[in-house]
Amino acid sequence: MNENEDYFRISKNGHVHTLSDRIPLKWKGLIIWTSSSVIILTFVVGARVAIFIAILTFIGYLLYRFASWIYYSEIKIDEKSGKITRLKKILELTKKTDLITDKFDPNKFEYSELNRSGKTKFLMSYRTHKNHDLLILKNEADKNRIKKYITEKITVYNNG
Repeated sequence: MNENEDYFRISKNGHVHTLSDRIPLKWKGLIIWTSSSVIILTFVVGARVAIFIAILTFIGYLLYRFASWIYYSEIKIDEKSGKITRLKKILELTKKTDLITDKFDPNKFEYSELNRSGKTKFLMSYRTHKNHDLLILKNEADKNRIKKYITEKITVYNNG
């Protein structure tokens, strides 16, 4: 899909920093994809086939976006307690909570290089007694953005 797509968000609420991988549901993009495919395909295969393909594209893209909007995870870093938790959510309801650590250390984040589909991506993980895989980042700029945010913006007040 879109290489420059916003696929994670960083926010702060009080003393809790949240990294969410919820992909927003953008109706404008959905309509642009569908209408442009109808226009282009009308010239190539005819109006009836173009409308049929556009409907299938619309349904498939809508299901993909809707699923990624409904099911997502959040990583919460609490500056006060030093805890890192991962929440698995469906809509706004938390279905699973995992305590990653109760002693935050920014030096324990690791970014492993992955090669997928001919592209270099990065796996963000946190190392305790085991590796906790947190998020797959699409490029080095995103990796650097998260590293910079963690080192510059997160200060743990009580580290045990």
